[in-house]
Amino acid sequence: MPENYDVVVAGAGFAGLACARQAARRGLSVLVLERQSAPGARIHTTGILVHEAWTEWKVPVPLVRRINRVRVYTPAHDHIELERNGYFFMATDTARLMRHLARETRRAGVEIRFGEGYRGATPGRSPLLLQGSGVTCRFLVGADGARSGVAGSFGLDRNRHLLKGVEWEFEPVDGVADCLHCFIDPEFAPGYIGWVVPGVATTQVGLALHRDRQADLPGFVAKLDPLFGLSRNRVVEKRGGVIPFGGLLRNFYGERVMLIGDAAGMVSPLTAGGIHHAWRFGKIAGDALADHLAGGAHPGPVVRRAYPSLTLKHAARWGYDRLPVARALEAGLLTRSVFRRVAAKVFFGL
Repeated sequence: MPENYDVVVAGAGFAGLACARQAARRGLSVLVLERQSAPGARIHTTGILVHEAWTEWKVPVPLVRRINRVRVYTPAHDHIELERNGYFFMATDTARLMRHLARETRRAGVEIRFGEGYRGATPGRSPLLLQGSGVTCRFLVGADGARSGVAGSFGLDRNRHLLKGVEWEFEPVDGVADCLHCFIDPEFAPGYIGWVVPGVATTQVGLALHRDRQADLPGFVAKLDPLFGLSRNRVVEKRGGVIPFGGLLRNFYGERVMLIGDAAGMVSPLTAGGIHHAWRFGKIAGDALADHLAGGAHPGPVVRRAYPSLTLKHAARWGYDRLPVARALEAGLLTRSVFRRVAAKVFFGL
């Protein structure tokens, strides 16, 4: 006989765990399926929490490092420093943070099966039958990443606008201070930026760029060597993945299924940051699911109404993709005062 659950969540990332935990707290029986062998076994994110995330969700202090300032660099490594009183970011030890979140989610009554990913479902059945798992559920949540298998099974929209991200973690590097270093460099990061982040017991160096371009992280590291001396430090981990930046998908839910997190495109189209949206709207989805299964409205429209339109950020993304921002800065065609105001809006929401 199949095991029956109110909700099955495919994916144990930030969005999936937030949704599962909130739904369980509302009294639902919840199962999370995750193809990775353990929480945090493979990380695909830089793991930065914006200030708004920190105020909503207190992470254990040993798992974070505070970052107070942002430096934005041109290709020639001139830079503008940005700071806002009271605003900060938190770098995270993401692997340990995911283990912490998995423990907290289990304490809320959620069953998590690591090493057992989503393999498909039989959409016509009621309840839904999940293939290969011996499980049925009243509602399925796809939190299984930018290339969601759940979306494919149910004919939901797929993310088409994707960035490619690559990152190396180095042993701690002197000189990075409490500063998020962002590099506008159309040679190494066409379509987005490069970065150096003072992480928790590491220094993280990465690139995000259009997915049809080749990522040259060794070349980028060599270019940064005069600034940070990265070549003197050992690389302890390498990772990569894809980042959706097209915004919330139009068709992200169906009768008994809904996408959240990266699977639904819940990522800032300009900064490509997703953790805050994942956690916040995962919780909203968990509450909406509980209301729906108690006889209320479908959770999809509830989540859509709560989600910000991000119109200005989409417009800024269009401009960044098509206008020579770096060349304009270096030629003085884009003044530093104007760029500072725009950058402050991007990083601090001003």
